[in-house]
Amino acid sequence: MKKLLFAFVFSFISVNVFSQNPGFVRTDPEWVPFHIDSVQAKSHATVTNPYGSPVDLRILMISSNVPPDWYGVGICDINICYAVGIDTAIATYPPGNSQVYVYYSKEPGRTGSATSTWKVERVSNPSQQSPPVTFGVTTAPIGIKQISSIVKEFSLSQNYPNPFNPATKINFSIPNSEHVSLRVYDILGREVRVLVNENLSFGEYEVDFDAKGLSSGMYYYSLRAGEYVSVKKMVLVK
Repeated sequence: MKKLLFAFVFSFISVNVFSQNPGFVRTDPEWVPFHIDSVQAKSHATVTNPYGSPVDLRILMISSNVPPDWYGVGICDINICYAVGIDTAIATYPPGNSQVYVYYSKEPGRTGSATSTWKVERVSNPSQQSPPVTFGVTTAPIGIKQISSIVKEFSLSQNYPNPFNPATKINFSIPNSEHVSLRVYDILGREVRVLVNENLSFGEYEVDFDAKGLSSGMYYYSLRAGEYVSVKKMVLVK
């Protein structure tokens, strides 16, 4: 009887302790600002060892999308920072939470947005792993994100939703690196918001527009990128 009880307790512990997965949580926003004149931007995360004793954990990059004129993406674990291009980091983690970060590197003056997706797994049992976590950085103002780097022509899409209250999204595409201006005007032609006013690399972008503080009515938004100009209208209903 004692042997059966011991076997049951050991089985319960095995299922509920040894099957636990390491944790991996991004602690910075989804999109971290990357100043045009800076050479490095960091996005931090917490790795959790739930096993009650030190264990070897591997941080592994699953995918990345980095502008071709940037140096690339790297990882810093609890011990060292690995060089750009190394997509795996192994270290012995104490029980509890430890801080790590993903970093992106470029020359000053380079623009664009980049993402990479990582996970954490136990070295001795890779099936014990965290859900994937995506880290993003952008030289565009927060509220703008690059959603594609493959475009063939200039375009300005209709905002969605439309009518809206009070927030909407505006998409545009530029096939070349350009100085981009995206501004909102009221029906009398008065400028009410500047959504974008800086250099962007080629790609498709999504911009969040929050019309809080504006009155109901028709508005116009205008995109200027190089010699390309396009204007569309939208309706704010409160």
